[in-house]
Amino acid sequence: MSVDRKTLGCSLAAILAGAVLAASTVHAQSRGEAPGYVTDSEGNIFVSGAGECWHSSTWTRAMANVAGCDGVVVNTKPDVFVGGPSGLVTGVVIPAATLFAFDSAKLSDAGKEALRDYRSQLRPELTKAFEAVIIGYTDSTGNADYNVGLSKRRADSVRDYLVSIGVPAEKLRTVGRGKSDPIASNDTAQGRAQNRRVEIFVIGEVRALDAMVFPSVALFPRRSAELTAQGKQRLEKDQNEARDMLQRAVYIEVIGHTDDVGGEQYNLELSEQRARAVRDYLVSTGVDPTKIVITGAGQSKPIASNRTEEGRAQNRRVEVLVLGRLR
Repeated sequence: MSVDRKTLGCSLAAILAGAVLAASTVHAQSRGEAPGYVTDSEGNIFVSGAGECWHSSTWTRAMANVAGCDGVVVNTKPDVFVGGPSGLVTGVVIPAATLFAFDSAKLSDAGKEALRDYRSQLRPELTKAFEAVIIGYTDSTGNADYNVGLSKRRADSVRDYLVSIGVPAEKLRTVGRGKSDPIASNDTAQGRAQNRRVEIFVIGEVRALDAMVFPSVALFPRRSAELTAQGKQRLEKDQNEARDMLQRAVYIEVIGHTDDVGGEQYNLELSEQRARAVRDYLVSTGVDPTKIVITGAGQSKPIASNRTEEGRAQNRRVEVLVLGRLR
């Protein structure tokens, strides 16, 4: 089965971290010298709960050159990576009737056996792949919201069973698309039966997908998930240019990343907040929310060394990965 993967642009919207943090527990997102700012022993700038960098008594406007503080932003375009024809995306389409009883999301014994058989068709092996995407669909009969919920519950049931037979849970993503993207006419019983299905895609490597990578410092204030005004303007332009590609995607994963400065749990939560902000913005502009999954990776997946400021800046990012429409 071939997959048509399209490059997309995206925009991010905002969630402001709420509580005022005590100075002794606040860590800035970058190290290094910052004349005129209040820093800890490692050179991290202290930030208030409102996202404002703390000034020392020597601070002057001429010292406002730290990205993420005092309205200073980085005018950097996102990196775009086009997924190549690597053959690293494989998939199967499983009729829902093979897995479930009518109007049910509980896997039948026959459905479990079918999943074991279908799993042998997927390459690369699920346990070694980057991730697997499980997408549930229905026909057009019945309430649209109910269909979305049923298709998601069915995708979740498939995921849960795969986990029970040894597939790592962290590699599996599920979405429920309801009556979206029919592969046959809903005007006939035969066509509706084809549309009631579960699709499983195994993605061997992240490079098999199209991606856009946004540096966090170009979009957000320091230690915040709220977009700057300049970030909103630029991302609005990116989203408008990519509207058609977003609509054609069958699956979009938004992943937030941080460097290793600060607590691991805090970084995980911040990365998820920023990924959620991306998702919320895309939905607000008309992208179908059923095709989007968010992930907060925190500091767990660096792409550069955290020993240098340049490397940490690369690690603070938001990635948008796209699986295109089937042909």
